[in-house]
Amino acid sequence: MAFLLATCGGLDSGFVPSVQDFDKKLTEADAYLQILIEQLKLFDDKLQNCKEDEQRKKIETLKETTNRWDFAMLPRLVS
Repeated sequence: MAFLLATCGGLDSGFVPSVQDFDKKLTEADAYLQILIEQLKLFDDKLQNCKEDEQRKKIETLKETTNRWDFAMLPRLVS
């Protein structure tokens, strides 16, 4: 909820988001989360088929970074 309030103008600005504003932000947040989940699945697929150590390390780093961002944002999206 705090994330949504901050992106809608926050409490200090005097702006009170409508239900439509809330629904729009919630839909956007869900879409971004779904993109991250799909990206993580793609990284898993690439790791299974990867033969080169250097390429594997790059993919693992990207997956770890995406996963950290995903878990960092999740509590903000559902609160």
